Amino acid sequence: MTDFRIVPERPRILVIGQDPRVLALVTEEVAACGFDVIGRAPDQAEAAAGPFDLIAIGGGVSPERRAELKANLSGRHPAARFVSVYAPYAASQIVAAARAPGPTPLVDLAAYLDRIGYRGPVAPTLETLRALQAHHVAAIPFEAIDVLLDRGVDISPAAVDAKLIAGRRGGYCFEQNSLFKRVLRTIGFEVEALLASVRWNWEPGAPPPSYTHQVLRVTIDGVPWLADVGFGSSVPTAPLRLEATDEQPTSKETYRVLPFGAGHLVQAGMSGWQSMYVVAPEALLDAHFEPQNWFTATHPISHFRHRLIVTRAAPEARYALLENRLTIRKPDGAVEQHELDTEGIERALGEIFGLAPEPSWRPVLERAAAGAPPAATPAVEARVA
Repeated sequence: MTDFRIVPERPRILVIGQDPRVLALVTEEVAACGFDVIGRAPDQAEAAAGPFDLIAIGGGVSPERRAELKANLSGRHPAARFVSVYAPYAASQIVAAARAPGPTPLVDLAAYLDRIGYRGPVAPTLETLRALQAHHVAAIPFEAIDVLLDRGVDISPAAVDAKLIAGRRGGYCFEQNSLFKRVLRTIGFEVEALLASVRWNWEPGAPPPSYTHQVLRVTIDGVPWLADVGFGSSVPTAPLRLEATDEQPTSKETYRVLPFGAGHLVQAGMSGWQSMYVVAPEALLDAHFEPQNWFTATHPISHFRHRLIVTRAAPEARYALLENRLTIRKPDGAVEQHELDTEGIERALGEIFGLAPEPSWRPVLERAAAGAPPAATPAVEARVA
């Protein structure tokens, strides 16, 4: 579980980083906020005079050395709280941790585990990550019905939890993966949020699309894994190793991850290798996803504003509803397709995707059944003008 030890009102802070110039910049900014802080290189950190209440370790420190430092410094500074930081945001991450008033749960873990029907062990291991990802994509459907209703999408933790956990709704990537990130951090995983550029069904030769998809990088025993619970009909049902280029089978498709410029290209084995998205390596903060979420939920060119899309990756099959066409893909490769009327769409939403259609959804479902494109609303046009 995440360590929620309370940080004193004026904590003593140790920052550990590789580059002395970057270390000086970070500690100067933290000191300017009124905190007692010193910076040390990894080979000097254990000799630093303490005690320390907060110890920040930079991303340039190798995972193996980071684990070693945590183990050794925990004994010397038993009251210390550890935080992993990334140079471009390190000062703000440290100050936020130092100002934390006390234990603040990231998510109601028991409620989440009940929502996905998981009752196995909870520990920051690869086995747990695999189990949670499989249960999540089977229980919480991918959907963007609020976008079609012109309601927008609120990705604040309270709104996401109220919708996906308490309200038993689904959501798209910014909701799904932000929830999964908080769950993993609560358990004790080292997790970073990244952006990706979607290449799925992209026109050959067209300029690459913007980075509008959120994924997670989970580091376990020094190995980075890609976790994604919010990518529709081809969402991986298991984490993918980022630094491996060989084929990676899952309970559904086989995937591969290729070096691609500064990032990674993720492909799914579906009638050949289908490119899904390109992952940028830069770790981002929660606030950095607000513009992409706003664009995806409101801009007229966002495909979520024009099509009803609902998917779920259950153990027995992948289910995908695109407008009025329901596709069922079985593990043995068999594919079924059904054309649905409005009542059929409503039944599918309830019986297959676990959603309870609201009366306000009816116009969206009728339009999907008729195959008519939605009209752009003046409110949306005004917001993106």
